[in-house]
Amino acid sequence: MIYALTLIPAAVLAANTAEVSTSDVRKGAAFDNIKASWGKSLNVGDFKTNLRCNYDYNENRDFLKDVNLQGNLMEGSGDDLQLAYDVKHNFKTKNTEVKLSATTQGTTLAAEYDTDSKLKEVSASRSVDVADYKVDLRPSWLVQAKTARVKMMSALGGNKDRISAQVDYNTDAGSAAYELGYSRSLEDGKEVSATFSPNDNELEVQYVDSKFENGATWTAKATVDTSDRNILEATKVTLKRAWSW
Repeated sequence: MIYALTLIPAAVLAANTAEVSTSDVRKGAAFDNIKASWGKSLNVGDFKTNLRCNYDYNENRDFLKDVNLQGNLMEGSGDDLQLAYDVKHNFKTKNTEVKLSATTQGTTLAAEYDTDSKLKEVSASRSVDVADYKVDLRPSWLVQAKTARVKMMSALGGNKDRISAQVDYNTDAGSAAYELGYSRSLEDGKEVSATFSPNDNELEVQYVDSKFENGATWTAKATVDTSDRNILEATKVTLKRAWSW
């Protein structure tokens, strides 16, 4: 991480995005958090890499939250092999995460490692044809949690609608957890999505609008505890404004 630390000042000069979020507006909207991200393309030796610095007020208000380096160890196109890396260092936890992936003939194999829990996850991802639909399939194994995970996503109706599903099976407990998702593009710059987790009895509905204000994207999110009989009281609503410069 020597390169990341020494190159931070240059990256900070090129601001990219920022966002401000609120607490539950139903209980009196108040400032909840502010995040910012800066990015810069760099040459490190013979390699091209993308440096991104992230700030999160709640996570580490006095300094950067983390620094991320992404790039390719081997360029590839078509069926040629491509090797990619993603390294992130968290300044608050002192933890470093590394993800290495190899892509060839439409299949990506990946492994994630960090300095706290060692090997975290191994996965494979590929698009497959099911009937008339193309499904993005990603099975993985969460090493420390001893959990098998399968993620699936598919577009419907000319890419305006997307459905997704995630299944987690814990081999120790012999139990499964599910998450179902749906999103729809209403028009250019406007999208609504819903995610339901039956095990947690949690429903999340999100509306994103990048046309409401020029140069900014607004996100309204409602989180509902479906196990509560009083749905209105169990609903939390938050707002987020994101912009770039």
